Amino acid sequence: MSEAGPQRRPRNRKQLIVAAASRQFERKGFHDASIADIAAEVGITGPALYRHFRNKHELLVAAVGLEIEQLEQAYGGGEPLAGLLDTAAQTLLRSGRASSVWQRSNVFLDAEQREELSKRYLAALDPLRAALVSARPALGEVEAEALTWGVHAVLSSARAYERAKLDRDRARQLMVEVALRVAEIDDLLPDGATGPIPPAVVEGLSPASRREAALSAAVRLFAERGFQAVGMDDIGAASGISGPTLYHHFPGKSAILAHVILRCLDALYFDLAAVLANNDDPAEALELALASYVRINVAQGDALAALTSEIVNVPEDERAQIRRVQNDYVNEWAVLLTASRAELSPAESDALARSAQTVINTMRHHLPVPKGAMRDPLRRIGRAVLGIPERVDVADLIV
Repeated sequence: MSEAGPQRRPRNRKQLIVAAASRQFERKGFHDASIADIAAEVGITGPALYRHFRNKHELLVAAVGLEIEQLEQAYGGGEPLAGLLDTAAQTLLRSGRASSVWQRSNVFLDAEQREELSKRYLAALDPLRAALVSARPALGEVEAEALTWGVHAVLSSARAYERAKLDRDRARQLMVEVALRVAEIDDLLPDGATGPIPPAVVEGLSPASRREAALSAAVRLFAERGFQAVGMDDIGAASGISGPTLYHHFPGKSAILAHVILRCLDALYFDLAAVLANNDDPAEALELALASYVRINVAQGDALAALTSEIVNVPEDERAQIRRVQNDYVNEWAVLLTASRAELSPAESDALARSAQTVINTMRHHLPVPKGAMRDPLRRIGRAVLGIPERVDVADLIV
């Protein structure tokens, strides 16, 4: 019996390392993903990985670069809009592809690297914008930019279609249908929208409760810096609370994060329970649920964003509870959507419900209108993703 010969190192090992790092960063967050875990996923040792990358920060830059490369491949075909969307959906639905490293981890990049990669990310969307304008030449520049981000947000919500366990061909078809509906929205923006608007600096009123002051400060700091870069001392200083007093209210930073996320879900479910109790028309109830989600997103978007961007930092037992509540909330939307659109299967409705919520979360950052004017365009985008007609009489019931 002959002995096995020496194993050859694969020529694409560096690419395999970057892909594994992307998945680990997405799954665990930048700080909690370890070199050892990344190396183990590739089947090598830590020292072998260090022959390719000096440290985890270099891996993060490469992982973001890989995500942008995939966008360049997805949108770079130069096809008419429908064909481009089909190609992009196939690319972005590939299994094992990490899709939110930039969104979740760009705060950990150096300012110069962040700016350079941001420019490259924006440039990757240029072919999509060009195809959209070619399909709709009457669009103004600002409207075209907003719709480009809307279509991109749909295609970036590929995880929604994967979690619904749809057949990949059907997921691709459904994603393209949704993207085209978003691309076809007329008069998305109110008259006078001229371009990006810097976020308004509103001091607001401070909570009288020290506990609430700490939660408010934590939400703001997590959004600005990322969970891992914020310490309990930072939260205490921002809320004017001493360390011992802060620990009296919360045993640690992850407890604050878990509380913030669960409270957002409670708020969503509180509204939804009232909607279900007071309506017997599934289409009407879904419209009200959408309006509620938009209202809470506009008012408390940084807190709600923690559900997707920071949940990896919640302890596993609490994370499982949060996921159950989140899935139950999505399922309520899916049931209402299936009742409203009988042609959809439960899995398809689940995918569309998840996609709609993800797209709304994303588009809050890309609408060139003041905060007070965001609700209507976000509701219209949500309707387009769900494929439901506009019901102005219902949408205006939630203020």
